[in-house]
Amino acid sequence: MQRIGKTRAAICLWVFLGIFLGTIWLGAVPARAQGQQAWFGIDTLEARAKWSRGFHEAYQNPDIPPLSLRLSEAEDPYTDITGDQVHGYLQDIMDITQQTRPEGERYWGRIAGSESERTIADYMATLFSRFGLEDVRTETVQGGKQWWPLDWQVTLIGDPAYGAGTEDVALTSAFPALQLSTGAISVVDLEAELVYVGLGHPVDLVGRDVTGKIAVIHGALETDPFFQTARGNVNNIIEAGAVGVLMALAVPGNYQYALEDMGPPDAPSFILGGDDGRFVKDAIAAAGASNPITARLNLQTEVRDDWQGKNVIGMIRGRIDEYIVLVAHLDGYFEAANDNGGGLASLLALAKHYSTSGATKPNRNMLFVGTSGHHEFSDGVAAFIKEHTDILAKTVFVFNIEHPSSIMSFYRGELKFHNRTNPGQLAINTAQGTRSLTVSNRNPSLISFYRDAIDRYGLVIGSMVGNRPTGDAFGFYEAGYPVAQILDANLWYHSTGDRIDTIHPNGLERATRLYADVLDKIDSTSWAELRKSGAGPGRPGG
Repeated sequence: MQRIGKTRAAICLWVFLGIFLGTIWLGAVPARAQGQQAWFGIDTLEARAKWSRGFHEAYQNPDIPPLSLRLSEAEDPYTDITGDQVHGYLQDIMDITQQTRPEGERYWGRIAGSESERTIADYMATLFSRFGLEDVRTETVQGGKQWWPLDWQVTLIGDPAYGAGTEDVALTSAFPALQLSTGAISVVDLEAELVYVGLGHPVDLVGRDVTGKIAVIHGALETDPFFQTARGNVNNIIEAGAVGVLMALAVPGNYQYALEDMGPPDAPSFILGGDDGRFVKDAIAAAGASNPITARLNLQTEVRDDWQGKNVIGMIRGRIDEYIVLVAHLDGYFEAANDNGGGLASLLALAKHYSTSGATKPNRNMLFVGTSGHHEFSDGVAAFIKEHTDILAKTVFVFNIEHPSSIMSFYRGELKFHNRTNPGQLAINTAQGTRSLTVSNRNPSLISFYRDAIDRYGLVIGSMVGNRPTGDAFGFYEAGYPVAQILDANLWYHSTGDRIDTIHPNGLERATRLYADVLDKIDSTSWAELRKSGAGPGRPGG
């Protein structure tokens, strides 16, 4: 009897301990995770992707198409420039970009010095020759070393505490923040707790301990993915002690974004597409402070040897020995349809227009230039300036063609009511994306040419004219040459979403005819008049 009593006492003790320990364990599980589906029952990435696909399918087949350009031949001397023609050149460029994509390469596109970029230069030269341009050639561009991401993974680590069947989740949109000039970085299986830091501004870090953690920062787009709130704040987060940063952009779908100088070179920083970013933030909220989410980061990069690319050049000879130089950069991230496949397509259409038999012979020489290495410090522009000071000494204006046209699109965020939530979605309209106009010397005549052409061809454009250009135009500006450009700001900048279906033939037609209109007016205006500087405050470009 005594032995039985002791056995019963031991059993009771173990039952008590089991209940006690189980209570502690259950207490550590967020209330919403108990008895729920994986990852707290929040919408899965598959469900989010399905929702996004529905909007993108509608976006590709709108009920009301983009506005057409209704000008007769009597009203418009540029009716030979058609949207279908320009779009056809763009399709060729997209096909070449895909066909020359290296197998297994995760950082891809018409990257400076790549086979893809060089093949596009050859394609442009072939068409220049076919159109009858003179002095058609490619010229070597020698670039420097390249920072190159080889492989990377961003993984949310699953835990049974988050719900039955919770497994690790790979964030497939994660893309490393690109560095332009720094050493390689190697990060292997860095695991740390996630902490949300809002916009990452100094006020958002007050009271938040980010030491040893991976910070998640919200990136709200102000005009396009270059101008967004995460830019400029990542370094402060790392300096506060974070070991890595995930930037969750407020964008539709789940595209990858290749953005430069978004974080310091010695800590892993990744940009997340919209669906991945929203999933991470929802998971952090569902887990609560008692059982934080953990992520694993891997990143392998290298610094590659000096690259070599090509500029491509062709000329239509005018009546006098002066030049108008037309420039469009060859390189781009991923398919890069608008940035800058569309610019190259417009350049080709203009070359065809001005070289067509029966076309009015230009007064000045028109030099068509495709430049290499825009995303590597505009090395192609630097090479052209170095090799052609004689031409530039006779150049009245440099005309940069970049980001010509994309369908006006934006992300409409979640709409919350007391009893339901309408998820965020892609929205488009019948206009083209907002553009900025930059005229480096604020020349009154040139601004008036643009003003009239913008009104005629119906472009949506910022009301203020900048005088400090960006991109390839900046190299010419910095070297002291007058330059003008119209630049489209769009949702798909530097992303895998910058595809041909974001660009409608009608938009390319409007933009390219506008270029021709302005070019003809430049060509008929005297050197002295074009070199006059306009009054007014200096304004930044696009």
